[in-house]
Amino acid sequence: MSVAGPEDRVLPTPALAGHGSGVQLLDYDAVPGRSGAGGAPGSMLLLHGFGGDKTQLRPIGDALCPPGSVAVHPSLRAHGDSHQPAWGYSVLDFSADLHRVADILPDEVHLVGYSYGGLVAAVSAVTWGASRVRSLVVIDQSFDAHPALHEADEWAEGSLLRWTYDFGHLPDLLERLGVPVLVLAGAGSRNILPDERERLAARGGGMLRLETIRGSHADCYRNTAEITAVMRDFYQNGFPGIPGRENAEEGEVA
Repeated sequence: MSVAGPEDRVLPTPALAGHGSGVQLLDYDAVPGRSGAGGAPGSMLLLHGFGGDKTQLRPIGDALCPPGSVAVHPSLRAHGDSHQPAWGYSVLDFSADLHRVADILPDEVHLVGYSYGGLVAAVSAVTWGASRVRSLVVIDQSFDAHPALHEADEWAEGSLLRWTYDFGHLPDLLERLGVPVLVLAGAGSRNILPDERERLAARGGGMLRLETIRGSHADCYRNTAEITAVMRDFYQNGFPGIPGRENAEEGEVA
């Protein structure tokens, strides 16, 4: 864990740390919610995309995490100061890394993921369930298979497992689990193609909501003011029929 000053000792040490097991844990920052910030109804877990690190979504966490809660920003495997295994770049491997530090995370979190981090967040939400994951925000990541987008580069395994396999069932599973989902699609991005956008938009009124934000895939996450405005509205109005939401609307942290 990388922490400094007032961020130090916000979370305990993971149980898997320091036991000589050889398990390598993710590097992460745990950032307390600050006075003047807010909008999320509790603690947050924010996952960056390929090529990013734990700082990539820090502006979003800083803007939305309320006082009394914590925003956790991990660097995923092979990013930042986290471990770099020779293989193991499926969403299941990334999600397993999160499980290895799950014992120190808040009991309830609002998951946010950009690009591949959005897919990792969705898989983690399915495995943890609604009792742990109160909501999910996916920033410009497709659930569909797109084999033509696979690139044989240094991320060959990750790219192959990202684009060749279909994750279109995840929204159905999340709806059945009762996890509200907000998908933000970049207006200038081709990550979420028109047919998938139509299918996601058709789910409106249920547990999933689709919104379009400015920018290409590479830069849409930088539109902090726009993204946080849409997310605040989602947190305020995107929880129909979810137990406990009434209390959160009255200002209590969920």
